Amino acid sequence: MEHTDYKKSLNSNKLQVIKKALDVISSNDFTPHLEILFFTYFNDVIIPDYLKKSYPSQMLIVLQHQFFNLKVFEDKFSVNLSFRGKQEQITIPFFAINEFHDKISGDVLVFDKINFNSNEEYQSIERSSNGSIISIDQLRDKS
Repeated sequence: MEHTDYKKSLNSNKLQVIKKALDVISSNDFTPHLEILFFTYFNDVIIPDYLKKSYPSQMLIVLQHQFFNLKVFEDKFSVNLSFRGKQEQITIPFFAINEFHDKISGDVLVFDKINFNSNEEYQSIERSSNGSIISIDQLRDKS
């Protein structure tokens, strides 16, 4: 396996951790404290035009007390958040996420500069993985 393929595979596994965390949050009465940094310029990211203009490359959202209608799909999630006093639905493909920080657990997932260029590339890497689960503890520095 080439170094680039390894990094993409690792990124895919990290994205599965995020998907599972969002699944748990969407189906339970639990108040998370998540910070999600994502690339806004990917074609499959759906945010209002005024936000794309204000955040042409990356945007940070916080899921804590005031988020609504969190829905998790196979390749993306959508959530309603308030911007400028108006509730807006945004949709973020998992491959567009750059950093994921769970402030309650202290876990941080940072993605390498090698990222997925499209949802199709993300899904092709995901399908080729062997299905094994990597524990977050395995990724932490043991020193």
